[in-house]
Amino acid sequence: MITYKVTLCKGLSTYGIIATGSDGVIDEIPDISADREAVYELAELMNREQLSLVHFRDAIEDFLVRVY
Repeated sequence: MITYKVTLCKGLSTYGIIATGSDGVIDEIPDISADREAVYELAELMNREQLSLVHFRDAIEDFLVRVY
């Protein structure tokens, strides 16, 4: 099972999301947004809906298009 977690990008004060599995970090997208709450909500949605890793990057792109 994939779990999505929010990360703080040091020096930038922005947040990203990592995808983790039983072997550790599988994929990471840093510097998504400075809006911590929005990134946390996105990660929670991905976990709740059990988003497949195949769609991880597309979901981030959709989020950015919608927000910005």
